[in-house]
Amino acid sequence: MIRAHAAAQIARWAEMAGVLAMALMGFYGLSLGGFVWAPLGALTLAAALPLGVMAYRRQQFTQTIQGEGVIEVVEGELRYFAPSAPMIGGPNLPAPAMGGFLSLPDLSELRLIYIEHRGYWRMKTDDGQALMVPIDAAGHAALFDVFAALPHIDHGALLAALARPPATGAGAQVLWRRVGP
Repeated sequence: MIRAHAAAQIARWAEMAGVLAMALMGFYGLSLGGFVWAPLGALTLAAALPLGVMAYRRQQFTQTIQGEGVIEVVEGELRYFAPSAPMIGGPNLPAPAMGGFLSLPDLSELRLIYIEHRGYWRMKTDDGQALMVPIDAAGHAALFDVFAALPHIDHGALLAALARPPATGAGAQVLWRRVGP
């Protein structure tokens, strides 16, 4: 039986370990030499480099799951299922639903907002609708691929903003905005 913390650490480093194994196979192919193995080794090594960069960025993006709700990305739609708000108006009335849906092609702005030392992604669409999602909600790793697909996004600025929350516990930073039509 493996502890939950150990399993989480293994899962966090699994992609990096796979890229390292790929790079080692590339070096092995290069060391064999010849007309077949040397080019295959070089191609494998060349493919491992960008995969390693993306694996490193994905690892920096990953947070410990502490936020409320679940994030899901399905067929160009971001879905955030949040827990219901506390009951308002008595036990016979349903609690108001939280969360929401967002069409990814309609995304026009991405902000990182901190409120009382808690981080949230604030995504806004072309028609002005906004969705706030905790940075550490379950399924947040799927957002890395969503953000990586945004045209002209600065990955370094995104990871730097995520790594350095404001000391005051509150603040907002625009990380990406759609340019043009």
